[in-house]
Amino acid sequence: MFFDFLKHLIFKQQKMTDRESIKIEFAVQISGTKCADKVRAALEGVGKVDIDVDKGSVLVETALPWIDVHRLIENTGRRAVLSGFGGQSAVAMVDHGNELSKVRGVVRFCALSTNEKGAVVDGVIDGLQEARPYKLNVHECGDISEGCASVGEVYDSNDIQSDETGRATIRFVNDRLAVWDLIGRSVVITEAEGDRRLSCGIIARSAGIFENYKKICACDGVTIWDERERPLAGSKRRENAPA
Repeated sequence: MFFDFLKHLIFKQQKMTDRESIKIEFAVQISGTKCADKVRAALEGVGKVDIDVDKGSVLVETALPWIDVHRLIENTGRRAVLSGFGGQSAVAMVDHGNELSKVRGVVRFCALSTNEKGAVVDGVIDGLQEARPYKLNVHECGDISEGCASVGEVYDSNDIQSDETGRATIRFVNDRLAVWDLIGRSVVITEAEGDRRLSCGIIARSAGIFENYKKICACDGVTIWDERERPLAGSKRRENAPA
């Protein structure tokens, strides 16, 4: 079965530990208990799963990258959108200063504790060269007025690796980082050698689990299901939005 193959591949890439496990919440188009049962079966072995059919919520406690859990849910034929990530969380939309590289993605940070350092770093970066090492750096400030050149010095650095498609799937624990100290800083993706800056984004607070039950974005009337198919910003985002 395809599901079994996919789960085997994911677990081969990432060994789960209690310390690395966090709760991830998805809004999922679930029409009844049969749909919920299919989603639950697809997530078997991933971690603890709670499904609320009425709210269309799937809560998963896991050590896997959120993008892998998302893929398992959507392979059941249901659309899913990440709606909550851990407790105290932050996110960087890495999509600035990339006019030449076209590198872009999302990096999320989730605190392991409310009063001590330590964070799960989870994300996806696309547009990289195939099977090459890169660096995911946190820089000291979030000034992107001059693209990635104005974000200050490196505050923290970690190695990442792209796969054969040019995507880097990120999931690790960083004991040096405190989420509350990251807000307003920036994430920069650089080449492993030479440190050429490829793309960057400001780190901002993000919704934790049970904090985001929106169905329509109040700012522009785009539903969560349409939102994932649209640009993050710009005039095209509002095209065909509900009145």
